Amino acid sequence: MHLKPPSGTLFSKPVGDMEVDVDDSLLSNNTKHTNGTMEPVVEVSGSMVIQYKDKKNREKDKKMKNDSYCWECHHTGKMLCCERCPRVFHLKCVALTDEPDDDWICPCCQHVDDCKKQGDKSKCCRVNLAKMLPHAIDRICSKDTEAFQQPVTLEVAPNYFAFVHYPMDLGTLRQKAKAGLWSCTHQFLDEARWILHNCIIFNGGKSKLTALARTVYNVCKHEMGEIDMCPDCYLNSSIAEKDWFIKLCKKTHRLVWAKLRGFPFWPAKVLQRKGPQMNVQFFGQHERAWVHESNTLGIGEEPPAGNRNKEANRQHAEEEMNKYVENLKRAGRWPIDMSKLKEERDDDDDEMMIPPMTKKKKKKK
Repeated sequence: MHLKPPSGTLFSKPVGDMEVDVDDSLLSNNTKHTNGTMEPVVEVSGSMVIQYKDKKNREKDKKMKNDSYCWECHHTGKMLCCERCPRVFHLKCVALTDEPDDDWICPCCQHVDDCKKQGDKSKCCRVNLAKMLPHAIDRICSKDTEAFQQPVTLEVAPNYFAFVHYPMDLGTLRQKAKAGLWSCTHQFLDEARWILHNCIIFNGGKSKLTALARTVYNVCKHEMGEIDMCPDCYLNSSIAEKDWFIKLCKKTHRLVWAKLRGFPFWPAKVLQRKGPQMNVQFFGQHERAWVHESNTLGIGEEPPAGNRNKEANRQHAEEEMNKYVENLKRAGRWPIDMSKLKEERDDDDDEMMIPPMTKKKKKKK
């Protein structure tokens, strides 16, 4: 364990609360940044991509591997340094009152260790994550995220590396995803969070770029939540081949008749469950919705009659469901053994997939 003293006069004011004037073209320039004489050096160490300013100062930079800003609050001060990654924390930000006696690793690195111990039982570790992440990054990289798709250039931000010690961008995430450096969705999220962390440090917590960075990170969380919910569904929907919806996943999804207001009961797969709420995906148009369990029937039950015109449109959905059932029969997985269903999780600690309708509203005083 070691503590990092305050950064001194250069960073004596918390950058997270101050506004820094930045060119609107920041991060959108695809030109390789240089210091005028030499290009930066990039090294991959485990799951981290470390970028040094240049070859001449490479060894010097290696000794300054820790960040200067708390990973949680983005302020400076006396920091507790992780022994495995550049992240630093205030003691109070990791719920500690005293300095640890032994070497200390941060919650991000601890999660990686926990996943390794759990092995195949880990909820966020995926063998074929390298196939899914490029699709996730494609969805994250909308036209509004151009500012974060390439590394920062010293051309537009000469003092950037005086504040940011571990630069990150969507392009770098894409390269690491293709290289298969991750097997855990939370590990990917921790890496993607550097984009938001660095943006708060350099641009301030209230800037437009920071608001956009928060959106990018939230989309990352959503995509990783979708992968954790069902990796096979995610990959099949991303590739979107013909009849992708009737392909079987490694884990079987329960089939139900689900009803939304104004519509008759419709055949659907249950992807996830949170208490009485079910996250279902409908056959036919493949739309998603959260429905209460009281608005569902077992697929073997006869649904009550509804609007005739809308029931006529349900025929295609039923035909697709029947094809899916035929695939289950061929695989020896029909009828579905309800005792072996694993996709309906009721995890209170899984914040990525909590449906908005189940969140408690604060009472107005």
